[in-house]
Amino acid sequence: MSNLLKSKFLFGVMLVAVLLVAGAVTADAAYMHTVTLKQGMSGSQVLELQGALGVSQMTGYFGSITKAAVMAFQSSHGLTADGVVGPMTGAALAGMGGSGGYPSGCTSSSGYSTTTGMPCSGGSSSVPGCTSTSGYSPTTGEKCDGSGGGSSSGDLTGGAGSVDSYDLASGLSNEEVGEDEEDVQVAGLEVENGDDSDIDITALRLVFDEGTAGSDFEDYATEVSVWFGSEEVARLDADSFNDDNNWTKTVTLDNAVLDAGDTETLYVAVTGTKNLDTNDIADTWTVDFTSMRFTDAEGDSISEDPGVAATTFSFESFATSADMELKITEAGDENELVNDAHLINVDATNTTDDVTILAFDLELEGDSDVNIDSLPVTLTTTEAAGTDFDEPGDVVTSLYLYVDGDEIGSESVDGTAAGGADTQVVVFDDLDWDLSAGDEVHVEVKGKFVALSGALDAGDTIAAAFGETETDLATFDAEDETGEDLADGDKTGTANSTASDVRDVGFSLEFVSGTAVLSHAADLTVATDDDQGTFTITFDVTAWDGDIYLDGTSPTEAGTDAHNLDIAGAETVLASSIRSSTGATLSGTVDTTGRYKIAEDDTERFEIKVTLAPTADGYFEVSLADLLALYADADVTDAAAAVVTTGLVYTYDLVDFKTPQLFLNQN
Repeated sequence: MSNLLKSKFLFGVMLVAVLLVAGAVTADAAYMHTVTLKQGMSGSQVLELQGALGVSQMTGYFGSITKAAVMAFQSSHGLTADGVVGPMTGAALAGMGGSGGYPSGCTSSSGYSTTTGMPCSGGSSSVPGCTSTSGYSPTTGEKCDGSGGGSSSGDLTGGAGSVDSYDLASGLSNEEVGEDEEDVQVAGLEVENGDDSDIDITALRLVFDEGTAGSDFEDYATEVSVWFGSEEVARLDADSFNDDNNWTKTVTLDNAVLDAGDTETLYVAVTGTKNLDTNDIADTWTVDFTSMRFTDAEGDSISEDPGVAATTFSFESFATSADMELKITEAGDENELVNDAHLINVDATNTTDDVTILAFDLELEGDSDVNIDSLPVTLTTTEAAGTDFDEPGDVVTSLYLYVDGDEIGSESVDGTAAGGADTQVVVFDDLDWDLSAGDEVHVEVKGKFVALSGALDAGDTIAAAFGETETDLATFDAEDETGEDLADGDKTGTANSTASDVRDVGFSLEFVSGTAVLSHAADLTVATDDDQGTFTITFDVTAWDGDIYLDGTSPTEAGTDAHNLDIAGAETVLASSIRSSTGATLSGTVDTTGRYKIAEDDTERFEIKVTLAPTADGYFEVSLADLLALYADADVTDAAAAVVTTGLVYTYDLVDFKTPQLFLNQN
């Protein structure tokens, strides 16, 4: 510094000193020292310092004039005149503020002494250094609410602190706050601390903006909370943000200490109001982090604008934010065994209980629990012959609802409720069935069948359904955890069982394998020589409640009194046969009028084999269209007549009974 500059600076100091002496070198107002102040800093604490020193230009910025005033004050009080307001200078300033016979550090009988922490009324303070019940004592570091625990800043290590960077937390954008949904994180501020000091983040200024909203913030939310990682550090009522303060507030944080070199995220969470006005649903707001204040290990308090963008979020109905979906699915082997068409075993003379007629899975996706109090199921029946019955109640007298193997409901099926129609809706009511978010359960509907000796005849059918048609009915009563009915879009999927025959004696089929092999390769030098393929379908037949006879006539593609095949491709069938590989008893003449016997409760294996030649190049496949089964060891020349009289043409669930494709060349 040049001699001229030094002279000017000393002159300024002397001038300020003269002015201070003229003013009795006392503080004009009470000063409470909380942090070290030095040139270049700004804020309310600097403004208070300038007021205490009587600086004429109270700008809130610690410039050269303020420094000169501090140095003059220090010189007049026997302190080192370095222009830095540390603990000793601060105490001296605070002590000069008392007047009128009040305790040291007091300017009136209200509040607390800024130097001793004792009440200015002369009483005692449970927490010295506190002027209210919020925050920490500047003299002891204890919590001012008396709850114990010292200020985290007292445990900070390092020197002067600084934040390296601020960023918005990834993954938080356009979040949805649902009705009565608690602590939904809507925005996050990622803070990367520098390496020089631990910091205690003491306050965060939040600005909410109404965006598309037409109502006040408290009409959408009940609380706002701030989280430091997974720890809650602040919570306040939503009406603290109001139109008087432009939805803006500086939130004091409790124990948000970030170690030197570490990174942590401050999250803002919002709790939705319990009953959101219909007009407010889907309205958007934004929240912005406009200032963050922290204290470093040296006790300096620093406020910074993170400089990040505002984050948008919306308020939604509970169902929307919960992203709830009640899914009905019928896929899976367990369900297919019930829902695919098959033979239903019923007793000839007695009722038959607990016959499963519909099976499905129910999955509740999203974040809401659901209570189902009533559930409708549609029954459809057909009569094979005669006019013995009119409606589902003449086939089953009761239905039972099972969830994961436990019965939760039952209903009688009124034989006159359908009014003569073959379709009837049966409602399971008063279920009070609770599903928790994420649950997936297996559901079965079982029936009690009447005896075949009554109105029910062999060949009559029944089917059941529960799906979007049923869930749209008023009789389907399902509510989310707020008591609202599930919206139509929150109920998806359908489960249907295909019409299945009721029988006293019958059988079940199981597919074993299908093969296709090139059994003869054409000699390209011979014009009439074509490829030949042999196609084989292997399956098991199990008889129940009586003996079954499987027709032994050679299968054809247009069978009328034999098993019927479907053949893909243009072909000539050279040979076809059905044989038992387990030695089932054969009566009659094989390939013409023979029959294979499957004794009650026995299982026999059969192979249907077809050899064909192409009439045009292409891919060929053989599948089973139906099987002719008989109840008596007698020849049947008309398969259609066998449906009611001596057996049945079985067409159910044969989609897998087929061979692979095979390419054949027509020479």
